[in-house]
Order: sequence, then structure tokens, then C-alpha cells
Amino acid sequence: MAAGENRRRNSKRHRKDLRALWGSLFRRDDDIEGDDMTHGTLYEPEEDDIGAEHADGLTRLRQIWAHVSLWKLAALVLFILLVGTLFIGVWRMWRPQDLSDIQGYRDSVPSRNLTRLICNKTAVGEPIIIREDDVNRYLRDTCCIKQDGFFSIFAEARGVAFRFHKGYAELVIERSFGPICTQTTTVNISFYVEMADGRPQLKVSLHGGEPIWGSIPRGGSIGRMAIPQKHIIVLQPALESLLACYPDIKNAVEQHGYCPYFEDGRVELRPYPSPQTTTAH
Repeated sequence: MAAGENRRRNSKRHRKDLRALWGSLFRRDDDIEGDDMTHGTLYEPEEDDIGAEHADGLTRLRQIWAHVSLWKLAALVLFILLVGTLFIGVWRMWRPQDLSDIQGYRDSVPSRNLTRLICNKTAVGEPIIIREDDVNRYLRDTCCIKQDGFFSIFAEARGVAFRFHKGYAELVIERSFGPICTQTTTVNISFYVEMADGRPQLKVSLHGGEPIWGSIPRGGSIGRMAIPQKHIIVLQPALESLLACYPDIKNAVEQHGYCPYFEDGRVELRPYPSPQTTTAH
């Protein structure tokens, strides 16, 4: 009797296990009216899982969007734009200009004695035309530049040269930071004559070329990034120190009333046409 009772219990337990296994593979579809039959349908977990994952994803997006305000989004976009602008600006400032187009800057042709030429010509009131390559060769052979200020700790001045354009000139300063890093700075220069105390005087203006944007005058550049005139004024000491290296030329031009007029590839020194206010072209 005891053995038979045990067999019946084991048989019931096996049947329950089989029904549980069968139920995990098939589901009952009892929603069809008028049909008493039990339909066994294979379970398709892929479609249900995809639907559940899609619903969960939409729910997460809704939750995230509910916690994001318009002001926070605008602040994030503004921050990204600011960081991107600063990165582009720094990258352009440290990209040196191509100096291969400056005539006479890196060749080995001997220079002319421009100090003697200018002093002799201005003494008799003759106009003087000097090419860009002659100016740069003379600077190469006679001007020994040195980096001062904060940058002198890790920077070394390599050279100075001029580019002549119609209406203005670019003073180009080349520096090196280590053996492979080069940086360039330019100051745009134009001259004009102004009456002061009843006498014409030569004045210098640190701008030239096309405006940067709208009516903002271009004062020069750091690397390949244009700088407005009111900011390039910090480089005026570099121009004054360069003029101080050639006192004879500076005095001859000022004392005999000459004004530089710039053209592409050359500069012409001409006496003031009249004591009236005159603007250089």
C-alpha cells in the first residue's frame, strides 16, 4: 500500500512538471467567442521583447525630457558654441602666416645702404621709391631684434619684415617657441599728414586693409587671426623700438617733410604737397 501511494504521488508530481513545461512553450487563447477548443500557439518572445524595449526607451526619453528645461538646453548650446569659438580662435592665433611671399626676407642678396640713400635724397627734396625686397634685405642685415617682456622667458625673435600693400604696410614679426613652433604677429601701418600748431606733422595710424566686419578697422593679426585696431595698439612699442634703430632715417623723413605712400611691393617717399592737411593714399 505504501509503495502504491508513493507511485501515485510521483506520477502527480511528474504530470505537474510536464504541464508547467508545456505552459512555458504554449499559451492558451481563450478570447475567441463561440469556440470551446483550446488553441496551442507557439510563444514568440522576439516581438514582445522588442515592443517592451521600445516602450521602455520612450518612457526613458519622456522622463529625460521632463527634467530638461528650455533654459538649460539654451545654456548648454551656448556653452558648446563658446568653447568651439575659443578653440578656433586659439588655433588660428598659433598658426603662423606663410612668409614665403615676403620679398627679400630670406634670400642671400646683399642689401643696399638705404640710410645713405634716404638722407641724400631728402636733403635735395627728391622723391624716393624703394622696393619691398630692398627694405627687407636692409632690415635683415642691419637690425638685430630681441624678444622682451613676458614672452622672453620661452620665446625668441627670429626676424622682422615688411609687406607693402596699396595704402598700408604690414610690419611682420616672427618668433619661435622652441625648435619647431613658430608664431607671427603683424601690425598694419599707414601714414598721414596733419596740421598741428600751424605746421604739418607726420602721423602714423595702426590700421589698414579691409575692415574685419562692418566698420571695425583691421589693426593687424596674431597668427592668422585678424585683430581690431584698438587691440593691436599693444604692439605699438615694437614699432617704436624699430624706429629707434634708425634715427638717421627717422630724422631725415621728419625734418625734410616726407610722407610714405604705399603701393603693392614698394613704398614712395614724397615731400608734403602743401602745408594743408593731407591724407596718405
